[in-house]
Amino acid sequence: MKSDFEFMTMSETILFVSSFFMWLYVGHHFVMITTFDELFLTQSWSLLLPIITFILFLRSFVVRRLMLHHSQEGEDDISREA
Repeated sequence: MKSDFEFMTMSETILFVSSFFMWLYVGHHFVMITTFDELFLTQSWSLLLPIITFILFLRSFVVRRLMLHHSQEGEDDISREA
């Protein structure tokens, strides 16, 4: 049975690539964090956007993989019963 599964969807690709470029931009133009206290400075808040973008990418990618895995298990059970 042929699967219509894509490795990454277009939205996942956009999230991944934009997260990568945001990390490059933030790493080049903003303050580097050397201590835990510096993490809570206003300049460090710019790290939230790439982190959130990458978390959205991971969530979408992993959930889609899990749904595919569970749907294939169901199809295997149906084909064994037939």
